[in-house]
Amino acid sequence: MNRVYIANFGEANALWPTARVNQTILTIDNVDTHPFWSEGDRDGYVAAVMSHTLTARGIRPGKQTAGRWYNLICELRDTEGDIWISRQGEALWWTVSLPGDLEEHLIPSTNPGRDGAQVWLLQKRCQPWSDRDGEGRPLRWAALHAKARDFLATEATFQTIANDRGYADYARALVAGEPLHSWHATPVFSRKQVEAKTQGVRIFSSRERAAARMAETMLGTVGQANGQVVERRTKEKTTTLSRRECEELLRRLMGEQEDLCALTGLTLGYDGECNDKEMLASLDRVDSGGHYTPDNVQLVCRFMNRWKGADDEVLVRRLLSKLRSSGHQLG
Repeated sequence: MNRVYIANFGEANALWPTARVNQTILTIDNVDTHPFWSEGDRDGYVAAVMSHTLTARGIRPGKQTAGRWYNLICELRDTEGDIWISRQGEALWWTVSLPGDLEEHLIPSTNPGRDGAQVWLLQKRCQPWSDRDGEGRPLRWAALHAKARDFLATEATFQTIANDRGYADYARALVAGEPLHSWHATPVFSRKQVEAKTQGVRIFSSRERAAARMAETMLGTVGQANGQVVERRTKEKTTTLSRRECEELLRRLMGEQEDLCALTGLTLGYDGECNDKEMLASLDRVDSGGHYTPDNVQLVCRFMNRWKGADDEVLVRRLLSKLRSSGHQLG
């Protein structure tokens, strides 16, 4: 069965008007890195990304992130017959990707300070975008089931909707205009709806819950590890981030990492969605001897954070590489 994607189009969805008018699905690539992708040189692309580009946080991407950017372009090139969904304000838009080649155009950058004067616009043809379902009814964000709003939006460039809980099938039925009662009657949807009807209480998404949990854990860790003398001297860990700033940073990281563990590439689990506590998103310091600063944090699976401990990042990646080369599949 074909995939279901949720997508953003450029920073703050700045390229959405282009996607809608051109009837395309699109992304951008840096002028210094794209030649490597065009030649199928993954290693060269990854090295160029790590040397010449910056993430939305203004830092150099790591190898895992660079590899994902390479894969995103490949997925865009290869999509055919897939459903693509994008939230734009209060409307939910959708389309289906069409056969054909990836179109490449140089365009002015919307963020020249970070990306340079020009970027490559990469787009794939699709059916006309629509904000109505197959029965002609408008698709409005506020009218969606509270649970559906958890998985029909992303801070990532784009990503597939997993179907282990039937969410991809739900999205297919939603845009087709088919009845959704069978999903809404399930415990996970019912519980969310009950919560959403609680007056005066804001209902947080699974990503927001995860960000709040990790921010609380980080601030608690900092408070307990500021170099004070107890039975032994703890390692000093500090941060200049407020709780709000930390939560905002964590949500940005979820998007930058495409909801994947920075070390293993496994899918991160979010609160209220993941039953396996070992897969829950966990805040990790890249340099375990450093502090909780925006350029020194990443999201990993909880078990991986525990396994890494105070070990050096290079050592951990080397050992994971050995596991992969021995035939173990990690992301």
